[in-house]
Amino acid sequence: ISDESRKLYRIGFAPDSWSFAVDLLKKHRLSGEVALAAGLASAKRSGDGHVDMFRGRLIFPIRDLQLRPIALGGRQIPAIAERHGEHAGGKYINGRETLLFRKSRQLYGLETAREAIRKSGQALVMEGYTDVVLSRQAGIEPVFAVLGTALGESHVQILKRLAGRVVLVLDGDEAGQKRADEVLELFVELVHCFGLFLG
Repeated sequence: ISDESRKLYRIGFAPDSWSFAVDLLKKHRLSGEVALAAGLASAKRSGDGHVDMFRGRLIFPIRDLQLRPIALGGRQIPAIAERHGEHAGGKYINGRETLLFRKSRQLYGLETAREAIRKSGQALVMEGYTDVVLSRQAGIEPVFAVLGTALGESHVQILKRLAGRVVLVLDGDEAGQKRADEVLELFVELVHCFGLFLG
């Protein structure tokens, strides 16, 4: 990932600490309850207080179409995940749904790809954050990704305003093929309603 891409997508890093974000927010007079409500922290399993939700991960801010950050996504860093073994969690995690963030209504990178989608008339659906970033870095601009869920009716309504053609660019492995089949089934159901052309 180039420095230019890092800046464009505002990619960051969450230290491998139980309370870095919670403590940082406290310094700015924002409580653990605010961190919890924003999807940045979880309640401790025992005792009072909160712990960071994203620890030792690359951080991908999820922004709305007005470029406002509304959630975070995190990707494991192999060396850090190795230290934690079976407690490392999934390769990718998205922030919890909040009053601002609903996975069924949000697409990663759409705010950056919007103009390219309008100009080209097509939108390319990628598998994840890094696929979007690296495709853009390679000069392919009308790209975005779903956030751990299949494309649904809300997504299609958003895309209908921007593009007449949607192209699935998912991984070729078994999981990617299964996901493509699921997405295609949803599109077949919705395409009659919204008139999108699926590539």
